[in-house]
Amino acid sequence: MKQFFVAFIATALILQGCASSQNSGGTTTNPTAPKESYNVNSKQVEKYLSTISIPFEVTMADVARQINTNVKDLVFEDNSMDDNNYDNFMCKVWKREDIVVTAQNETFNFTVPLKVWVKVGYKVLGMQIPAQELQFDFNVKFGSKFSISPNWDANVQSFPIGYDWIKKPVVRLAGYEIPVTTLVEKALNSRQGVLLKALDDAVKKNVEIKKYVVQAWNTSMQPYMLSEKYRTWLKVTPVELQMTPLTTINNKVKATIAIKAYTETITGNKPSIQPVSTVPDLKVVQQVPDDFQVGIIAEIPHSEAAKLTADTLVGQKFSFKEGKYNVSVTGVDIYGSQDKMVIKAGLQGSVNGNIYYKGVPTYDPATKSIYLENFDYDLETKSLLLKTANWIFQGKFNKSMKEALTFQIGGQVDEMKKQIQANLNKPVSKGISLNGNITELNPDKVYLTPNSIIAVIMAKGKLNLKVDGL
Repeated sequence: MKQFFVAFIATALILQGCASSQNSGGTTTNPTAPKESYNVNSKQVEKYLSTISIPFEVTMADVARQINTNVKDLVFEDNSMDDNNYDNFMCKVWKREDIVVTAQNETFNFTVPLKVWVKVGYKVLGMQIPAQELQFDFNVKFGSKFSISPNWDANVQSFPIGYDWIKKPVVRLAGYEIPVTTLVEKALNSRQGVLLKALDDAVKKNVEIKKYVVQAWNTSMQPYMLSEKYRTWLKVTPVELQMTPLTTINNKVKATIAIKAYTETITGNKPSIQPVSTVPDLKVVQQVPDDFQVGIIAEIPHSEAAKLTADTLVGQKFSFKEGKYNVSVTGVDIYGSQDKMVIKAGLQGSVNGNIYYKGVPTYDPATKSIYLENFDYDLETKSLLLKTANWIFQGKFNKSMKEALTFQIGGQVDEMKKQIQANLNKPVSKGISLNGNITELNPDKVYLTPNSIIAVIMAKGKLNLKVDGL
């Protein structure tokens, strides 16, 4: 009787355990969690090669004003009366009025009003005339080819065009005025090279391009705040200088200097820079590309992504096989495994325990969202479910999970673009301003850190740096 009673009690306990198991939903899952690991341990610095354009335009009025300011009244002086070709010739040349400058076919044309004093001895009709002093006015015309050497020095090559006589030189002989224009022109022509060189030197001395380029180079290196909210900075590291050939349009000289530079998007404190006193040699190119680009960084912490997913899924009940099986989501956690995102989902019902999904986070520019590409169960989870609960593959549970794991970042992207656009159109310092325009946004990459999902969107456009006086 005692043995029978013990057997009865044991059987009852077993039946109670079975009933308990049926009431709890039956199948329990406990797959091994995928190992947490990351390709990068912190937010990366996004670095791109870009071009910052510095267009400059010089009107001939500006050139004339600069030259007239620096070309003194006495342009040329020759106090020697000894010359192999023209004996007894002395000369002084003054600027009579302002020099007029025009531009045509990539050439500067100068009209220089001059007052000339000469002391010259010559022969007229075979008669030796004692040296006489003459004064006359004329305009000398010459052209100049202007270029910039690789070391940023101005090169000027002038050539004569001719004279316009305002007051012709004459001598008095026996009560008659005898024009000696031809003789004076020959004398002046012999010294024309010296006169042109004096004017060229004046232009070279007063056209200092390099100091402006150094100023623009240092200005371009200044970190620019892209987003105060996200503490994001644009750092520019120049590496090369280019310039298009000078062209003349509507009496203006135009060209574009380009700074080839790496643009970096950096979060945190303002980056430090070290100003330079010299710049690389100039490279002449036919065209400057408009390819400024900067990375827009959008960030979603893992905790925020898990909360957003849980808000959608936790508490939802999913039915399978016309209600034969049911599961509810009890919790969601998210972390990284190399380049894949791991989603740990707790289930209760016909399946109890944890299951694991994996997917590659990818940016969708059409919806401005991050979604999981190649979204599927982790291999061990899938193998276990195929053996114990293959019905779970036939419902909408997987689709609902994938949809809940789509994260909208359009607000961040739009705000960053707006702030970049604003910060690329403002004065930098006195006489220097930025003028930029973001024209397109393209997906670059998405990666995982131990704390966040990072999406990088490349913002492309144009960026000009205007330097007054260049």
